[in-house]
Amino acid sequence: MGKKYKKKLPIRPPKRIPTVFQCPNCGKKSVNVEIDENKREASITCGNCSINVKIEIPPIFTTVDAYGKFIDLYYSGGIKFSEEKEHEHKDR
Repeated sequence: MGKKYKKKLPIRPPKRIPTVFQCPNCGKKSVNVEIDENKREASITCGNCSINVKIEIPPIFTTVDAYGKFIDLYYSGGIKFSEEKEHEHKDR
């Protein structure tokens, strides 16, 4: 008599937290978030449209949380940036 074999399930790699995010201004995936734990602030920069913002965050925030706070501030109008830089990059 033969032995009944179990079907082996493929091992899936765990999902990772992203390190580069989409810019709400230009729509490109070029926003980098750097957290300075000593000063408790996050520096958020877009490599395409040159948005550079520093946001105060609690010590338990991760890069995803800081990006979420940045998006909330952007859409509520809490972030001011010059549109001249944006037009300079579009002309190139």
